[in-house]
Amino acid sequence: MPGERFSVLYMRPGDPAPDSARARHRIGSLFRESIFHSRFDQLAAYLVRNIGISLPDNHRYPSCWHQFMRECRIADFIDTITVVYRYLFWHVSEDIANWWRDSVRQIMAEENLAYEIDDVGGVHPRIDSEFQRNVASVVAGLEAERYRHVRDLLERASGNLSTNPPNYRQAWRATLSAMEAVFALMFPQARFTNEEIEHHLRPLVERTYQGDPTSQKAALRMLTCLQEWVEASRSFRHYPGARDCSQPPPDVAVLSISCGASLVRWLAGFADQPAR
Repeated sequence: MPGERFSVLYMRPGDPAPDSARARHRIGSLFRESIFHSRFDQLAAYLVRNIGISLPDNHRYPSCWHQFMRECRIADFIDTITVVYRYLFWHVSEDIANWWRDSVRQIMAEENLAYEIDDVGGVHPRIDSEFQRNVASVVAGLEAERYRHVRDLLERASGNLSTNPPNYRQAWRATLSAMEAVFALMFPQARFTNEEIEHHLRPLVERTYQGDPTSQKAALRMLTCLQEWVEASRSFRHYPGARDCSQPPPDVAVLSISCGASLVRWLAGFADQPAR
């Protein structure tokens, strides 16, 4: 694209980040625009009423707002983005509110923040496109009728990630249930424990790759990864009578659900082999 910055065109970003000093600095700098200059008192009062933040007496100056956006808690930083949009929409104009929204959107995208902004200024966690493609490809690969329940569970996991806010705990549980369902198709009489996984799957993996020692060794290590994934996932499964666990952090949940979906696809590849 002619005229675009080098870093935008050619520097590949890493994983989306939950916070960024550069993004805070750039968003804070928006308060230096003339649209805010006569409205800082009203905006400060509006923020206090809606999210309870406390601004210093010099809030009439853009530098105060810039400093606040750079130093406040991440929750206050995110909430301020939405509340400023609402203030501008209701008390200034829709066009100015949309300017704010689109400016913040652009900054978040360029600085690779792990959030997206909806059309009315709400901020939501962003699930990266590679993750979405991974889950979609797993669902598409399980076309046989016998996998209907497995597909439903994976689609449930995807749906829980799309709620506001995302329900990472339920999405993780649905992914674990999908793996358990595949295992039950393969070994109807076995329990879904790591001992049974070892007893039934290890011989199957060894037979499948027996003509290729290098691949067999790698596959057996992946089997160990699957067992470790199951153990990690059980921490977030709810048991009757027990107090429910807290929501897992987004980065851990997305990593686990993505890995789990890939492991489900790998496991399903063995499902039509005889369980001996």
